[in-house]
Amino acid sequence: MDMEATVGLLFLLIGVSYGVETFCDARQDGAQCLGSWGGTVFVKLMDQASGAHRIDWMKGGTSILRLRNNTIVVNTIMSRSEFIPNNGTFRINNLRNSDSGKYTLNLFDSEGKETGTRNLQLSVEGQTPIRVGAISALVFYLILLLVCVIILCVQSKKQKCKEKLNADLTYVDVRVVQQQGRKSVKQNMEEEVEYSQIKTAGCVSCLQAKVINGAEKEVVQLRRS
Repeated sequence: MDMEATVGLLFLLIGVSYGVETFCDARQDGAQCLGSWGGTVFVKLMDQASGAHRIDWMKGGTSILRLRNNTIVVNTIMSRSEFIPNNGTFRINNLRNSDSGKYTLNLFDSEGKETGTRNLQLSVEGQTPIRVGAISALVFYLILLLVCVIILCVQSKKQKCKEKLNADLTYVDVRVVQQQGRKSVKQNMEEEVEYSQIKTAGCVSCLQAKVINGAEKEVVQLRRS
């Protein structure tokens, strides 16, 4: 696995720990919904909120969300939730274990008469704060270790390139010295050959001169006889 894939996997683990989204259809009575700790759940309470005069969404005896004439009157978890009237969806962010439980949706008409009741069982599973902290710390140290490994690999590669460059320069220097040495030997041999040729030519000239002198002496003696 290459470096980019490893880094991507680590960030994916972080996303899984914190960014899980769950969609739950609560329009049917007795619906079961499973959420992840620290994640987000989208609860489809109805098609749209304009069809009901009054809406109460309760957990036990506590009102979580209450609407009257499409106006939010009560939202006990407003800091981490949002109701979207156009599609009747209630979004809860940063799910906690305390969010688990049975929820009841009560619908009323303009005369205050109850027109429908639906129950929803929400279960929040996954990590506890301590476990999430441990996983976050582990992921952080893994990323830090990965960065250190990348730096060491880059430095090692640079060192190998430098050593190879030095070796190539040494080899070139040796070849230059060898070529210069070969040229010097060849030049000395050529000089010796030329000197030998000069000596040989000198000896031949001397021999020719001696032969001529000897012939001239014999001719003189014959004439005197």
